[in-house]
Amino acid sequence: MKYAKEMLRGLLIGVAGIVPGVSGGTLAVSMGVYDQIIGAVTHLFRKPGESVRTLFPYGVGMLAGAGGLAFVIESLFGTYPFATSMAFLGLILGGIPALLSKADFRKNGLKKYMTAVTVFCLMTVAAIAGGGERQAGELVFRTAAERLATMSCVGLIASITMVVPGVSGTMLLMMMGYYQPVLHAFNLVQTGVLTGNWQTVLAQQEILLPFTMGLVVGIFLCAKTMETMLSRWEAMVYAGVTGLVASSPVVILWGISMGDVGMGQRLWGVLLLAGGAYLAGKMGGDVS
Repeated sequence: MKYAKEMLRGLLIGVAGIVPGVSGGTLAVSMGVYDQIIGAVTHLFRKPGESVRTLFPYGVGMLAGAGGLAFVIESLFGTYPFATSMAFLGLILGGIPALLSKADFRKNGLKKYMTAVTVFCLMTVAAIAGGGERQAGELVFRTAAERLATMSCVGLIASITMVVPGVSGTMLLMMMGYYQPVLHAFNLVQTGVLTGNWQTVLAQQEILLPFTMGLVVGIFLCAKTMETMLSRWEAMVYAGVTGLVASSPVVILWGISMGDVGMGQRLWGVLLLAGGAYLAGKMGGDVS
């Protein structure tokens, strides 16, 4: 019964974690299992048996939750790219009030504003230079070494935010322009496993394997680091995250060709933006 409850909690965290703007970490906090999961990660090599027993049911549940929702999200991006992006953008922007309360710009405001503005500018410039969010299947690398280095770094960077409650790791993945390609590769693997097409499964490991390696390494390296940073400089960390989130409209919408978006999808996009922001505000509360 205990494992069943832990797997159910993991499933809910997995569902939350795959939606850009929704924080799996916050859900873990609200269910009272965040400290338990982070503790198991940070003590994996010191107490391997105990840590694996703790992480296994959560890991199985997270994988099931993320896998079940992945097909739906990819289909929505393919059919309604603007409206879907606006819905996720609303979920992302709706978390700003909670982040502002954690950043507390009233204290040491100048340093925090400088941090937020710097992060905002870096993300905006990166989005403009990179052309915005890539579509599924648009990843092109000149060499295998470039693919390995790039996807490992993407996984490493995404992992940093995954251990911060109130921040969505998939949000950062989307803002870097790798969310849809990784989601597409993940779905191809799922389809390949279900149909017995192992050639497809192996082909997608060129993207997913280095990404997963970077993600896992990053989580182990960053879990303790972020735990320390949040205990010492929590407000400054959230000031930087606020700047990152504030840049999301430019980052997410930059690569979408508005000429191909009909009026109906634009209107739906505005409504979904407002609905997503409202929902995020209701779900977010205190991100501590």
